Amino acid sequence: MSQTVCPACGQDAFEPREFIDVAEQHKLYAPDNQETQQELTAAASETASSYQMLRCHHCGLEFCEPLLAPSAAWYHLAYRALDLYSFDRWEFYEVLRRIPKGADVFEFGCGSGLFLAHCLEYGVSASGVDFSEDGVASCVAKGLAARHLDLNEAASVSDTDRFPQMAAFHLLEHLDRPVTLFKQAASRALPSAHLWVSVPGDRRTTRRFGVREFLDQPPHHMTRWTSEAFREIGRRYGWRLVETLYEPIPLRTTLWWISVNSPTYQRWKAAGRFRSRFVERAYRALALPAALIHRLTGDRHLSGYAMLAHFVFDIR
Repeated sequence: MSQTVCPACGQDAFEPREFIDVAEQHKLYAPDNQETQQELTAAASETASSYQMLRCHHCGLEFCEPLLAPSAAWYHLAYRALDLYSFDRWEFYEVLRRIPKGADVFEFGCGSGLFLAHCLEYGVSASGVDFSEDGVASCVAKGLAARHLDLNEAASVSDTDRFPQMAAFHLLEHLDRPVTLFKQAASRALPSAHLWVSVPGDRRTTRRFGVREFLDQPPHHMTRWTSEAFREIGRRYGWRLVETLYEPIPLRTTLWWISVNSPTYQRWKAAGRFRSRFVERAYRALALPAALIHRLTGDRHLSGYAMLAHFVFDIR
């Protein structure tokens, strides 16, 4: 029996987190459609019927056991139940403003091609790969350069397939072998190439206040990343972590999260004191000064949804 180790740093010291029952999870994907729930559970059961989340003591990565991602069939069903493709992301624009015009960009997990299309608008040459046939077909229909590729499969790389800039947006957390992204990127990297990788942030409000998000759990997400976990996995394949960027969050949104998660607010809510919307709003208004102090002190690192790791290829 193989020993469980952290997929980022390779250490074997970790602590258990939450347990996930897949059938119960799927009730959240399609709460009003039992047929879809059953189809999702049947597709996922080919891989695993339950998962245990673990947290690495060394780098802070959270990962599931067993570390096995569902099939393409499961993703097809899940993305049919939930529209998770068609929206812009902060990190698209963050990357585009940091790379030179005229650069040649390669995207892993290009989905339906939203970032590729933005690249063309910015005067950046772009192409991509995705394991979803539907996603690739959507890109091709829009005239975008995309092809099918499973990152776990070895792919021959020619000199024309090497790039100065590469990106992977919200792909890493889906992989049961996250090292494959960094290996694939290394095989396509020109000297001193840049790699941009975004994932759900470890400083976002829901993580800070312990809100359980079913889409940030297996079978949808296999891992939850920290800056240190990025550093550890990158260096194994020649990628030096330069910086970790966090999506900004509006002050008003931050103060709301801090206020409604304060112990006093939670006690009043449990006691039924907020039956009137006016009372609840009045409480939050009075709590604003305290919330602002928390924002400037203990919660000063709160961020928006995403975090973006910037790597440089640094083989010595």
